[in-house]
Amino acid sequence: MPVHRAGQPKVYLDNSSTSFPKPPGVVKAVTEYLEDVGCNLNRTGFATSCVLNKRTREARTRLARLFNYPEFKHVCFTTGITTSLNIALKGLLKRGDHVLISHMEHNAVTRPLFQLRRRGVSFSFIPCASDGTLDPASIPPLLKPNTRAICCLHGSNVCGTILPIRQIGAIAREAGLLFIVDSAQSAGVLPIDMQADNIDVLCFAAHKGLLGPPGVGGLILRPELGSRIEPLVVGGTGVFSEEDKVPDDLPMHLESGTPNLMGYYGLAAALRWLEKTGIERIHAREVELYEHLLAGLQQLDSLCIHGTQDSRTSLCVLAVTAPGLDIGQVAWRLDSKHRVSTRCGLHCAPWANRAIGTWPTGTLRLSPGYFTKPRELDYAVSALEESLWYVRKQTR
Repeated sequence: MPVHRAGQPKVYLDNSSTSFPKPPGVVKAVTEYLEDVGCNLNRTGFATSCVLNKRTREARTRLARLFNYPEFKHVCFTTGITTSLNIALKGLLKRGDHVLISHMEHNAVTRPLFQLRRRGVSFSFIPCASDGTLDPASIPPLLKPNTRAICCLHGSNVCGTILPIRQIGAIAREAGLLFIVDSAQSAGVLPIDMQADNIDVLCFAAHKGLLGPPGVGGLILRPELGSRIEPLVVGGTGVFSEEDKVPDDLPMHLESGTPNLMGYYGLAAALRWLEKTGIERIHAREVELYEHLLAGLQQLDSLCIHGTQDSRTSLCVLAVTAPGLDIGQVAWRLDSKHRVSTRCGLHCAPWANRAIGTWPTGTLRLSPGYFTKPRELDYAVSALEESLWYVRKQTR
């Protein structure tokens, strides 16, 4: 096993929350901004500001290319994907509108919609099976005359199940609806094609599969939505300061205030690494890790594995429960005794837990990443076996 600093996990299995470690070059890029650049975006005219503008444009261009979108100026940065989803939902939906969402959604979608319900926006759930799968044929009967959008995640952060966004996007396009996609778990791991998938608004996070630093996210909008969307936050943009309203042009329309510029630098470096490595290679590696971990977990007695248990229909995320045991105690034992970092609970997705039958206790989630080694997974399975035995012994 590699040498770890004091306090570091021996095995890190919480990549669904935040990827770790980051690729080579990301930390250096963040440090480069702090040590060598330091200025603000669109606020100055000296040389380092031009360097900053170039790096920011690079990040936008690489993201547009990654998601097969033709215009880099429609890549709008935010503080994270939760902010992005709030901007999309609150900026595009009006009183009287109806939205369809999957039963697997994160609170970043459901909580804004519960807020909007108090303002006259309604929503309905598209049912999902107990393994998290969604049948696109169930969508058309749920459409109403006032349905304006379908919003769904691409992959579940709870159990890893992948939703069929291409089929859903085709249904949305045929019905004349907006299609908003939460790519928090899939961006950087699965191919996403905004044009072929008929995606109108793609929301993304930098710190998960894109392997960048936290505090950066964004959304990519189809051209006609730029003038329609209402900004969630307005203020200084560095240009057109004489105007009382925020500029209409993207990305400035949605980017008021000082952004996380060191995050832009780190994200640009991560995207360079992603392009060099290739999404296909990354996905193939995560399939290998998923199947390796799944095989190990299937050997443990009295452990329930949730999701599809099929690498063709799941991200590299495995959620487990142990009947009769407090899964939180198991996670605590894994961390305190074995230094294996996992996550337990509802994972900010209570409705998904209802769908897969793990409400209200939630699951223990193990999510390897590209840099996880198979031997680390073997160690984690052994540690989980001991932790289950220990907690079971304590509860007798």
